[in-house]
Amino acid sequence: MTIQHRTVDIEAASKLWKDDLSASQIAKRFGVSRNVIVGIAFRNRAFFPEKQRSKSTRPHKAAPAPRKVETRKPYTPHEREPVPVNDYDVRRLPYAKRLEDLLPGECKWPLNSGGPYLFCAAKAAGKYCEHHQSRALASQRITKRGQA
Repeated sequence: MTIQHRTVDIEAASKLWKDDLSASQIAKRFGVSRNVIVGIAFRNRAFFPEKQRSKSTRPHKAAPAPRKVETRKPYTPHEREPVPVNDYDVRRLPYAKRLEDLLPGECKWPLNSGGPYLFCAAKAAGKYCEHHQSRALASQRITKRGQA
């Protein structure tokens, strides 16, 4: 058979096929692509008996070991302990506001841990007033030291 300006002898190819050579190896001998040999084998099934398919050569992927329930920590949305209340927070409580009542430039530091949540509402340059800004930075430093 003439394909791609080359001649592939079907009988010779079928003998190589029966000798258990792969389509790629047969293609190299005839100077054609693997797909040409596969196509010829498909069209001339009488000459090319079906080969036993071998199992995958990929290594078997082992199933991961089941996780032990005892070793898992239960999920808690707030893993860090809340910052403890101090005297400043207690003095700010009468002036505290709910979140929806806060205006721009007021401190957004929560003063209590139950509903309705109340926030500091002191004058602030950013999110927090000077006092709460320093406490936030101090708690970050403590957290970073604990991780190291």
